[in-house]
Amino acid sequence: MIEVRIQGTKKAMSGLEREKDRIIDRMAQDTLDVARKNTPIDTGLARRGWRLENTFENKRIVNRSRHINYLEQGRSKQAPNGILGPTVREISQRRYK
Repeated sequence: MIEVRIQGTKKAMSGLEREKDRIIDRMAQDTLDVARKNTPIDTGLARRGWRLENTFENKRIVNRSRHINYLEQGRSKQAPNGILGPTVREISQRRYK
């Protein structure tokens, strides 16, 4: 019989979990920053409306400004392609380590 023991797996898994959480936090913050940058400014209400919400298992980026949907539909000359499409394209090109 051959027996192999691997020790330190709990410590390794804990380290991986921390690293995963750090990358997710950075991606969420970057997405929030890019969404703000891509939001046109008239009164500034829509740009200031971006928030990062942390729930037990999720991070959500939300904007509850009353006219954000119009901006997303491209009804602004400053953002004719909306906000989220360009944001997702920019973030998806980044590499996180």
